[in-house]
Amino acid sequence: MGRNLKKWAIRISVVLFVALFVMFSMASLMIGLGVRGFSSAAERQFPGDRAGALISMVGCESCILRDRNHAVWALGQLAEARALDVLEKYYTGKPCDHEHFICQYELEKALALVRSGRNPSSFLWRWMLFEQS
Repeated sequence: MGRNLKKWAIRISVVLFVALFVMFSMASLMIGLGVRGFSSAAERQFPGDRAGALISMVGCESCILRDRNHAVWALGQLAEARALDVLEKYYTGKPCDHEHFICQYELEKALALVRSGRNPSSFLWRWMLFEQS
């Protein structure tokens, strides 16, 4: 009976590990698709490379806030060092006012990723970006 229980515990552990890995991988791939989509939209509107277009989108006062927020998120996911100045420019640390200003929470998260210079999960989706500029 003890051996059976041990075998089942090992099987359940393996299944849980595989399930968690698959969920993590799928979430990371969805992040990659989001970064790719938002950066493509920014590149259609602003000249330059992916990061430059996203930086321009964040700084575009005439662009809708939703697009600017998406650009902030994408820059954070890319951990793009060139974005530090524009992200700091719009970060006030005040409560979010989504009607009038870029989301402070997203800016805070993006700044943390940019300042660290890395996004640990990006290895799972960075390959998606190679076909673009």
